[in-house]
Amino acid sequence: MNRVLATIGAATLSCLLPAGLTWAAPAADLSGDWEFHSKAGQTPIMVDCELRQTGAALAGSCEPRTDDSTPAPFTGSVNGSQAQWSYGVTYRGHPGTVEFDTQVQPGARMKGTLRLNGKPSELSGEKLTLEARLQRLQDESEIRRRLQDYMPLLRNRDWDHYTLMFSKDAQIVMDEGTRHGRADIRERMATASERMAKAAAGKPVRQSADLLTNVEVRVRGDIAHASSRFTFLAENDAHEFVVSGSGLYLDTWVREGGEWLIKRRKVDWDLLRGATPKPASEGNKP
Repeated sequence: MNRVLATIGAATLSCLLPAGLTWAAPAADLSGDWEFHSKAGQTPIMVDCELRQTGAALAGSCEPRTDDSTPAPFTGSVNGSQAQWSYGVTYRGHPGTVEFDTQVQPGARMKGTLRLNGKPSELSGEKLTLEARLQRLQDESEIRRRLQDYMPLLRNRDWDHYTLMFSKDAQIVMDEGTRHGRADIRERMATASERMAKAAAGKPVRQSADLLTNVEVRVRGDIAHASSRFTFLAENDAHEFVVSGSGLYLDTWVREGGEWLIKRRKVDWDLLRGATPKPASEGNKP
């Protein structure tokens, strides 16, 4: 019965349209997570996009699958089976544009053109399946668990297991400089620990706590970006608990051998006892 009514309705609508015009049924709702493949010159690239469709309007964000990427918000439109959206980017200090011009295909797929600063290349994409979305949630949960494991290792000065949180070619970027690889990272942490132990020798033992909060994780295939806030609490001479330091861990994680590891960590102190406050424009956000 519904098919009969739909057929009658479509026939009636076609009669009402002026001659020469055809009625294009709207494409299926494009809302969801999509994975796109294209090229920048001869280099293959992958871009993950979160699309939200409201009528003919599109909004959301896209993020290339690279170590230092961040989501870029966009707006666009849907007209029948055609979907278009674009956004601005800054690459190596230079502004640019990214434009998607696609045709919606059967089976939750798209094909079309990707223009990087006006230069076109072929584009194909597919909507993530339920299994892929569940895997992403599982990966995010695993990275959160690994981050919670990190603080006890730091507090207990277990540098052997601490360094296994990092990939073999990992980097830690700090105000004092950058450490490369597990051995270099271990040497830095062990040296700093010995220096702190010597400074505390002969002084009363005070209570302290190391906290990790505000954890945010974005997984894109075998690469993930995470930010978290570390806070160190210490008991002072008046037996009051004060924040001795706090800041952000800005991480890039990679999946290696089925295990999530930190490939790059930037340690951004924004609350440090005795330090000069940063101007508001210099603050970093995840």
